[in-house]
Amino acid sequence: GFAHSQGLESAAHSRLVAGLDERVRDQTGWDVDAFCFEAVRNASTLMIPFVEAARGLHHPAAGAGGEKTSTDWEWLDRRLGAHLAGNHVANRASVAMGAALIRAAIAAYGEDEKIGQKLKEVKRISRAEKSGGHLATTFGAVAGCLGLSTQRAARLFAYLTLRDVLSAGTRLNLIGPLEAAASMRRCSDRCDEMATAAASSAAALRAEAPNDFAVAATVSRAANTSPLTDLIQGGHDALYSRLFSS
Repeated sequence: GFAHSQGLESAAHSRLVAGLDERVRDQTGWDVDAFCFEAVRNASTLMIPFVEAARGLHHPAAGAGGEKTSTDWEWLDRRLGAHLAGNHVANRASVAMGAALIRAAIAAYGEDEKIGQKLKEVKRISRAEKSGGHLATTFGAVAGCLGLSTQRAARLFAYLTLRDVLSAGTRLNLIGPLEAAASMRRCSDRCDEMATAAASSAAALRAEAPNDFAVAATVSRAANTSPLTDLIQGGHDALYSRLFSS
């Protein structure tokens, strides 16, 4: 995740986000906290339904395993890829971070007979697709294999999003390390609320749907709620100089 700024670098270059000195001087730009909320809000509405759907497929309570689980997860991953198709930078970053996550998960849990087999199946499907294995669906699969609850998986995904933005803000010199820690404290409660609300909503949609349509119902309301930052992130590759891959 530390190679990716969640679009913050592009936003800083476009002057959408500015450090304190620039905001005082120019009276313009969001602060990093505002961008954090925007990033986590968008992750909550777009990514967390996919996290929850993948988590539910692989959770031990669901009797995870078998060809249907693999087929449903592959469908989820392709569906998320379709959502991200309009932003090649976000799409590329999602696949790269998903690949890194599944490698790390297999390194940590690959020797476990049950968990390792499920994780290796996720990796196999990801490799079989040309650009598969997105972060949200991979994260959900790992969370499900480890038995994480709906709320805990959502909060952890929101934390990772928030952490990545604040780490990038520090390296871009928009905030200092101590201010980043303070920002984490200020933002965490609200970000947790957004993430858990989105996950609960997705889980409720799954519970209300017939079994054959449960996976599709879980992600039926997934949507991008931050078109401005999405548009700006899409121009990342055109930046003259870059610290981050996305």
